Amino acid sequence: MKQDGIKRASIERLKSRFETAYYSEDVIITPLVMFRELEDLTALIQGVSIGVTVSGTAKIKINGKLHELRPNTLFIFNENTVIEQVKASIRSSGYMVTYSQQYLNSIHVDTQDLISIYHGFLDAPCVQIEPDEANYIHDISKLMREVLCDKSPKSGREKVIGSLFAAMFHYVMGIVQHHSLPESGATSNRTDELFNRFLDLLREYCSTERSVEFYASKMGITPKYLSLILKKKSGRNASKFIDEAVVYEAKRLLKYSGLSISEIATKLNFASQSFFGKYFKQRVGVSPSRYKIWDGRTEELMSTDSSFERLIENKDDDSEA
Repeated sequence: MKQDGIKRASIERLKSRFETAYYSEDVIITPLVMFRELEDLTALIQGVSIGVTVSGTAKIKINGKLHELRPNTLFIFNENTVIEQVKASIRSSGYMVTYSQQYLNSIHVDTQDLISIYHGFLDAPCVQIEPDEANYIHDISKLMREVLCDKSPKSGREKVIGSLFAAMFHYVMGIVQHHSLPESGATSNRTDELFNRFLDLLREYCSTERSVEFYASKMGITPKYLSLILKKKSGRNASKFIDEAVVYEAKRLLKYSGLSISEIATKLNFASQSFFGKYFKQRVGVSPSRYKIWDGRTEELMSTDSSFERLIENKDDDSEA
């Protein structure tokens, strides 16, 4: 698929490109890939990729900026990242895990960690990490491949893969936070400082605050200026950032907290369960009750008729009485 002349590298396309062990249509784990074999790849990734360079060097353009991959380089390509291969040495190689938003929704990841991983590498999608950090990521991905290659009992395999994926995700999140800290003597501009301040506030208050005015007030700037800063740094305005964080937190609570929908609405500071339901459905496309029983991998439950959804919602309402 192309738009504006750019190929869309879907997970399905990546699967056809590599001999890959993968768990489902929503996540793939590549074997060791020689970067020279990817010289014709100019694509916009439809998914999120986390990878590590193992050997050699490669130069690539990420969203128009040139980056060099050396051994032990951690790279993160967010959704809609445009990648262009420029040049790679003969022995340049690496591997990556690519997953969809749907797969991430099926894994228990804290909202604060999600914010860190998605926005921590906006300016620096590649970072040099320590050999032991690279080895840890390599060991987790190797375990995932072994599980996928029938080296573990099929019973419980889904949970094993999910746990390993979550472990890697949280570990990479920690690396992102560590390497995003300013070095001694380093300088940053006002835009960077405000952007990072907003992310800190969003991690702290996304469970209860949805107003752009709230975050702007905390930062001592106007809502319009806050949106301009975020637009410049990420291409998204403040409302979009806040909505994404609130929706993800709502999804996490619906799937893993054990709370009723009414309790979740209260926890997220909505005036009523009804208002929460309208907010959620407008942004996700389905009601909280339907999302709560969705398994994250199949659309079957998402496409059931509205009478079934009403039954679930009535049952939840009865439990509140």
